[in-house]
Amino acid sequence: MNTVLKFLAAACLLVAACAPASAQGKLYTRKAKLADFPTRTTKVVASSSNLLELAFREEVSTRWRISPYEFCTPEEFKAESGDNSLYFLYIGQYDGISYLVLYKGGSEDEEENLKKPFEVARIPISSSGSPSGRELMLMGAFIDIMQAYVEDAMVSEQAAYSGLGWYNRRSIKGMDIYLDPDSADSAYMQGCGNALVGICIAPHSPEDGSKCFRMLVSADTHELYYFESAKFATPQDAAFTEREKKKFTRRNGIIVE
Repeated sequence: MNTVLKFLAAACLLVAACAPASAQGKLYTRKAKLADFPTRTTKVVASSSNLLELAFREEVSTRWRISPYEFCTPEEFKAESGDNSLYFLYIGQYDGISYLVLYKGGSEDEEENLKKPFEVARIPISSSGSPSGRELMLMGAFIDIMQAYVEDAMVSEQAAYSGLGWYNRRSIKGMDIYLDPDSADSAYMQGCGNALVGICIAPHSPEDGSKCFRMLVSADTHELYYFESAKFATPQDAAFTEREKKKFTRRNGIIVE
């Protein structure tokens, strides 16, 4: 009897292995979903209605290098967002924050997991209710961060599932860290080598569930070295904490006062 049961079990496994992928409800990893990215067109959704969109369009024109791209209107995005052969890069507003978003088109009604829509990454760039103007200056860095993340996510499952926090592992030993906005802006504009600039982003006013974000970005190469999201209950929450500053110092970063 045991021999018969073993035979039946083996037969069931063989049938399952030979069944079509759709019948098994095959799942794809984030890395697998991105495999076609370099050969697909990225539709850049940009209008000319405000300074942020104009800066976005200009920086994409000079910096985007990891896939073919073309510009489209918000109306075209709405009409084509169900096309699984396209990616879309746009600025979206969620919960008081403006984000740079990369999204793969698709339909939720598709049976095949690979053809469903997929948000690749979302990078906070400013308060949507009260932008500071820094986002215009930093737009090039945000676009470079997006490109670097996509390249890493295409080759590493760990990067693909870690999101922007993947870069917290980078060494900051011996690097100058500018947390004061004026000093940070100056270092960024000069493209100072060996320098990290602090970026804090929060909604205009806190609400239930509000989040703020803090980043360290290289002034010259625009690499992301630190990314943290936190609950936003008071304006003080948006600033780098004393605990974070001590963490940077323990990792042998040099905070420039």
